[in-house]
Amino acid sequence: MLDFIKYKGFKLPMIYEEDKSLPIVYVKLLFKNSGRAYDDVAGLSSMFARLLNEGCDDNFFKELELRAINLSASSDFESFELSISCLKENLDFALKALKNLLYKPRFDEKLLNLLKLTALGELSSRNSDYDYLAKRLLDKTVYPYDEFSSSNDGDELSIQKISLKELKDFHKKNLCLENLILSFGGDIKKEQFKDSICVVLDELNTASSTKEKSFAFVNSRDVFESKKQSKQAYIYFATPFELDFTDKGYHLAKIALFVLGAGGFGSRIMEEVRVKRGLAYSAYARLDCHRTYKRVFGYLQTKNENAALAKDLIKEILATFIKDGISEYELTQAKNFLLGSSCLHYESLAKRLDVALSEFYKGLKIGHLKEELKLIEKTNLKDLNSFLKEQEKLSKVVFASVLNAN
Repeated sequence: MLDFIKYKGFKLPMIYEEDKSLPIVYVKLLFKNSGRAYDDVAGLSSMFARLLNEGCDDNFFKELELRAINLSASSDFESFELSISCLKENLDFALKALKNLLYKPRFDEKLLNLLKLTALGELSSRNSDYDYLAKRLLDKTVYPYDEFSSSNDGDELSIQKISLKELKDFHKKNLCLENLILSFGGDIKKEQFKDSICVVLDELNTASSTKEKSFAFVNSRDVFESKKQSKQAYIYFATPFELDFTDKGYHLAKIALFVLGAGGFGSRIMEEVRVKRGLAYSAYARLDCHRTYKRVFGYLQTKNENAALAKDLIKEILATFIKDGISEYELTQAKNFLLGSSCLHYESLAKRLDVALSEFYKGLKIGHLKEELKLIEKTNLKDLNSFLKEQEKLSKVVFASVLNAN
């Protein structure tokens, strides 16, 4: 359910579900417009999450572990998140711990240098991962913006550049009431939570909220990076996709992409690329949609000498998919899976809260997914294939490959 907390003149959205089946409480603080896409220095959001995960001092997490409290910080491309899970009896302790963490993070030069070394070590390891390199190459190609120039952790130069001052500025600017969406659930009443969470809200600033960004898909030529050591070709691809989450045809896109490449064995891409031609062990395509950007995203891995053939085959599959649509059998199979697996989204309280939070974050009303499932159930072949014929931009595929060109 959705409610709001009035606090310091702000109306803070709050997603919640009361569940007394277990004496457990889950709490999330999601700060929109606070991830990699909004970094002043690439990797700043990720580094601040690392810093918070070190606690206020050496005993911080020891005290939490004694009470079976899980508290963590994380960041992604768009947002920053703080999460708590604990027994009901320890909620007040957990919230006070979070308050202290926000009040006095460990802004310590020695600790920051250690965290930088860790981040640089992880980056160095990924730079020998050809899968990672191919995906980075694709992102930079179709989205030629500074925000896509590195991963969420930043690059070597930006990581080294991060200072305590910039971390303090990030804390003040991004972890603010304007950006906040609350989520909680478990064995606790709504009014009790509203009273309890104020101890944390006291530590949040009221800085001006950051304007939300949007990134357009830029059609570009295919690109590749040659690696002499590569025994395989790592191929990522993407096509434009322009439907918003709230558009009426979005459920049709979900069905279509399941048939095309998100459904594993039986999907068009898997059948044509692996089963019929043996060109790859795994191949897929799926919707990759966020508030800031939207696309269809896919991947396959094949022998170096088969790279050109595999890419031509993907183009052919996409063109045929748009032109001829899908069969009644494929529609039935897609419906059966999407409807049959829907219960997995709601099998635990934590998952139900995540679904509701995701719905609100995307600008949808709470319960949208269940309504969308009803639309999927009622979808007929004519409507779906008519929808596909309108998606001509799906054929404008861009490939990024890492392979041994020799």
